[in-house]
Amino acid sequence: MTQRTIIIGDVHGCDKELEKLLKTVSADPKTDNILFIGDLINKGPSSRGAWELYREYQGKSILGNHELSLLELVEGKFHKHGKYFDALQHDFGRYFADFVKDVHNWPLWYEDHDLMLVHAGLVPGLHPDQSDPWHLVTIRTWDGTGEDLKNPENPPWFDFYAGDDLVVFGHWAALGGLQRPRVIGLDTGCVYGGKLSCLILPERKIVSVPAKKPYASIG
Repeated sequence: MTQRTIIIGDVHGCDKELEKLLKTVSADPKTDNILFIGDLINKGPSSRGAWELYREYQGKSILGNHELSLLELVEGKFHKHGKYFDALQHDFGRYFADFVKDVHNWPLWYEDHDLMLVHAGLVPGLHPDQSDPWHLVTIRTWDGTGEDLKNPENPPWFDFYAGDDLVVFGHWAALGGLQRPRVIGLDTGCVYGGKLSCLILPERKIVSVPAKKPYASIG
């Protein structure tokens, strides 16, 4: 039996939906490679609950912008995501330090044969190891210089992608997901009342479960 790879989109603390999705696809850490696209935390009802499921299923995750900002906040740097910090500490309680230690070990991207995971996207023409970490976790559109990565008047980064690897990304909930021959977007806006989605390889099947309710406003 071919081992499955299960790649899960942005959870954002939607622990009940994550539990339902894992059960829907009969995820089994003994036989499945379970990967997360980043942004496991913040905005939803229980970041700790999502992390506990991630550990229970022996998942591996790359950094999202919410995890990268957390690491900066822990170091005392100012960040706009600071508004989530107190709630995150309260949610994790005595397990907060363990969570931060875990996140310190998460990579910015994941590569395995012909598969690449990156939270937001790729800077055109660059491998992730040549890119600014913040570009990897925030890029949506490309202006040619990397100064404005969210301008809707500019083309999306994936219009420039011409590689052979399958690139799977999250971060851009407003897209509602994306399916192209070599690019798949998995953020289907669960925390905003959409769906939580995963990609199952090698069959390349997308499975989703609906959000119980909107927990945050998209913006």
